[in-house]
Amino acid sequence: MFTLTEMVVDRLKMIKLVTLDFDGTTADTMPTLEEIAVKLITKYYLLSQEEAKTKYRLTTGLPFLQQIEQLFPGHPANNEVIQQFEEEKKNNIFSLPLFDDTKETIKSLKNMGFIVAISSSTTQPTIEEYCRKKGLFVDQILGFREGFEKGKDHFDFLMKKFHLTTKEILYVGDSLKDCERAQAANILFIGKIGLFTKEDFDRISQSKLVITKLSELTELLKTFREKENK
Repeated sequence: MFTLTEMVVDRLKMIKLVTLDFDGTTADTMPTLEEIAVKLITKYYLLSQEEAKTKYRLTTGLPFLQQIEQLFPGHPANNEVIQQFEEEKKNNIFSLPLFDDTKETIKSLKNMGFIVAISSSTTQPTIEEYCRKKGLFVDQILGFREGFEKGKDHFDFLMKKFHLTTKEILYVGDSLKDCERAQAANILFIGKIGLFTKEDFDRISQSKLVITKLSELTELLKTFREKENK
């Protein structure tokens, strides 16, 4: 199923920690978040729904405040839009489900000996509360706060806490920004198809690895963990 280059095989053999994005990767939240964002963008910036959706998707993976500041720099409505989005997100997110295979995949990865972390642009208190309410248990939850965000900040924290190198960490995410930030930090990346297609990821991904559901990670990583344990 997977086409693996020699470089990717060598990297997969070294993985000790699997890091999962949250929105759209671990939890099925993106349709609702996109709906909220498109509603606000069309209202305050007078774009069509299609234009708003395209702009939102291309910047997903960033904290929403960075998305808006990047898309509409200096616009007087930015603060109000960011505040409304975060309020609506918090009001809705706890009713949104994990993907059906999330818990089983995390359990399988941990049983194989992998450390499992969540790295997200959702704020720390919100993501911790969500995981607690859903009964989702991982080794580390990292959310967004000013000066500490998905990408290098989170990877540096994980490397220091678990005594790892960049080559021992895998990142799985559903956005092009996830891919860019992982690769900028020399972290192996796997794209989860949803917002973006395999062709979208292939244009920028060095690994060319994509999955359609989290459970495929078990299939991919099991082979390498079994070889290591022999």
